[in-house]
Amino acid sequence: MQFSNKSLSVGNRIIDSEHQKLGDIINDIGQLMLVNHDVALSVAIKTLTDALSHYFVVEENVAKAVNFDFTKHSLAHQKIFDEFQVITHKLMEQYRKRSRIERKYFIDAMNSCLIRHVQEDSKPFTVVMGKYLYNFTPNMEASERTRQEKAEMNIFKSR
Repeated sequence: MQFSNKSLSVGNRIIDSEHQKLGDIINDIGQLMLVNHDVALSVAIKTLTDALSHYFVVEENVAKAVNFDFTKHSLAHQKIFDEFQVITHKLMEQYRKRSRIERKYFIDAMNSCLIRHVQEDSKPFTVVMGKYLYNFTPNMEASERTRQEKAEMNIFKSR
């Protein structure tokens, strides 16, 4: 999937890039399931969790820079995080005993969650981002500082 194409873009290169990274990790998980590589699959799922947490902070930082009220969108982030946790938990339960079709279902479910988030949850944010250049870049130092603070508070810790 290309998150910079019109239907999957929020109108900001940084955020579209984060969406693309998440999509790539999901596709990597799909490939690892096909080859039954347990360790790499576990690492990829942990990578996905970390990438989601990073993406949330990056998007929030961009939102703050453009004075977008992020309260509602933050709830959408928690929802997608929770959905990914449920999907990956179900996936890892005896995934080797699941058929290829069942395994594909989990990858399709994660991709659908991400696409729905971009196309539906992000509509208000996309409207605001339309007023800025696609290459708009906020102060990313603040984003890293916020990410570290949230990591210390375990806000996005899996349950």
